[in-house]
Amino acid sequence: MAKDLLQRLQEFRDKAVRDLSDQHTERLVKTLQTLEAEVISRASDLPVRGGKLFDTRVAIAIRPSLKQILENVYLVKVADNINEYDKIAGSIVAQYGELPLPKEFAELTTADLELIQQLKKIEYAQFEDLANEFVSTLSDEIYQSSITGSTKAEMIERLKGKINGIYQSSDNEEAQELVDFIANNPERTEDIRTATSRLQTIYGRDRLGENLRKYTTQIVQDSIMGFDGRFTKYKADQAGLNHYKYDGTIIGDSRPFCVENTGKVFSEEEIKRIWNNTVWKGKAQGDPFDVRGGYNCRHFWTPVNPEWLDEDGNYKLD
Repeated sequence: MAKDLLQRLQEFRDKAVRDLSDQHTERLVKTLQTLEAEVISRASDLPVRGGKLFDTRVAIAIRPSLKQILENVYLVKVADNINEYDKIAGSIVAQYGELPLPKEFAELTTADLELIQQLKKIEYAQFEDLANEFVSTLSDEIYQSSITGSTKAEMIERLKGKINGIYQSSDNEEAQELVDFIANNPERTEDIRTATSRLQTIYGRDRLGENLRKYTTQIVQDSIMGFDGRFTKYKADQAGLNHYKYDGTIIGDSRPFCVENTGKVFSEEEIKRIWNNTVWKGKAQGDPFDVRGGYNCRHFWTPVNPEWLDEDGNYKLD
């Protein structure tokens, strides 16, 4: 059976978001390699005595330098990414032009543009908070290393781990090739799993632990999806649409909320009632139109008018 209009639009929207998420992830993963190199370069200047760090005063004084590195390397690239959220807004507006709605809903108004700028500021703030948190994390590591008299090499390895986890740079040629491959090929999921496994089993890299790369890659997707969800909901309100179809693909680890509701149509009131009265693993705090199934969820709420749909939720208009 030929795909109906809503399915085609959902697939277009899904591809636009996935492509942008992959591009932004790749960009920031590469940026974190640069960030790691600059942090290590700065930390390498710390004085040692008897081969060990000792001066806690110098360790405290390095904090402003670390903050500047995070701002100049990491947050500059984050801002570049978020400026491209205009592409998402443009694709959403284009979709409204395909629906049986007055044509004014297929145009960006002055109010739309103002909202887009505000939403972009909200998303940027997540990354800014993360950067500030890791300024403290890196500063604390340097301070603690100075208190305990760690060697500079020991401190550097821990700093690398806090930035990139197992994907930190390496003096070992093959390990570095694996790290570079993972950074440069975000779409090759199976190959990345193999490369990651090799880093773990052969080079003893520990996948566990909290690091800047882990949180960054999570926020990249959730930020894009959040922006998409908020702007879509705003445009739906403007168009007088208060029913939504829950769209997306069910995969092996899909959450119960997504498995249960994908393909179904709900009123806004029903969505909020289900959301407020259901608990599942991975559910995120926030509005259902923003966070959907939870962290890293790639499902969408597609605005619809029930009159457009047949009893199975398929688009029935020509």
